[in-house]
Amino acid sequence: MIGKDDLVKPVLFMVFNRPDKTQQVFDAIRIAKPKKLYIAADAPREHIPEDYDKCCKVKSIVSKIDWDCDAKFLFHEKNLGCSLAGIAAWDWLFSQEKWMIFLEDDGVPSQSFFWFCQELLDKYENNLNISYICGQNFGTTHGDATYFFTRYAGSTWGFATWKRTYDLFEYKFENYKEIVRRKSYKDRFLTKFEYKYRTRQFENYIKHGGNTYDLQHSYLVYKYDWLDIMPNINMVTNIGFDSEAANTIVTKDSKISLKFGNLRRYELNELIHPTKIEIDNKFEKQQMMHRVFQDKSKVRVVIEVYFTFIFRGLMFLIKTTKGVLKGRNIQ
Repeated sequence: MIGKDDLVKPVLFMVFNRPDKTQQVFDAIRIAKPKKLYIAADAPREHIPEDYDKCCKVKSIVSKIDWDCDAKFLFHEKNLGCSLAGIAAWDWLFSQEKWMIFLEDDGVPSQSFFWFCQELLDKYENNLNISYICGQNFGTTHGDATYFFTRYAGSTWGFATWKRTYDLFEYKFENYKEIVRRKSYKDRFLTKFEYKYRTRQFENYIKHGGNTYDLQHSYLVYKYDWLDIMPNINMVTNIGFDSEAANTIVTKDSKISLKFGNLRRYELNELIHPTKIEIDNKFEKQQMMHRVFQDKSKVRVVIEVYFTFIFRGLMFLIKTTKGVLKGRNIQ
């Protein structure tokens, strides 16, 4: 298994109110013994009394640092929610570091994950075209190397990145309206349909908000023509697809849980680098259907997207008509 050297890259562990899951991830971190560990904990929600006890248990778990480690803690006094708590944690770490290995409280890593991230953070530090190192694999593999390059890595359960990437982060899609019109931006999508589908996702977030920070990264991949790294084996298991989840609250037997939750994780015996930094567009189309459209049929996706466009158009027409009629009544 890879990982003979000390783990010197800083690890950020984001936690909240799930002590059982937090313990499993923290146990994996304890085995890896990072030299630097940042722990960010969101505060209890005022309207949910049981949060207080759960959050206290979580803080107790992550405070037990029993190895040689420079540990730092960010315990929020008021609840920020998953999305803002994540951004606050990244701001905090990157105010002090130039790279990060990140784990959420329901992403249980293999030991190889840490050293996989550490080596690639070094290898691609100065390659501005590489933005993100994913720890997950959801069933698609490509090439003979340990990892491949893609625009569809996604998922923030366990990943690594650089300050240079985070410095360009747009949490509120600040420059989206100007960027989305550029031909160079549109040309980075594999198909016109993908462009329309992604545009719907991004603009829906801008309009309504959401409890996420990975969608923003997906947008920036197209904006800057970035590539992400995805391993050919899975090294992070999400154990959070259940009633405690912040975003996807489902049962363990649901379709999405069986597809993405509790996936088996593996260890790496060696790390083999690809000979070229490039993407295979034929494979990317498969990856797009798997990661973006979650293996839905093309017909179903098309119906969903265009039904949404038609529905929005009708709602706009109804709203406009009501406004005109109201104006006439006033006169």
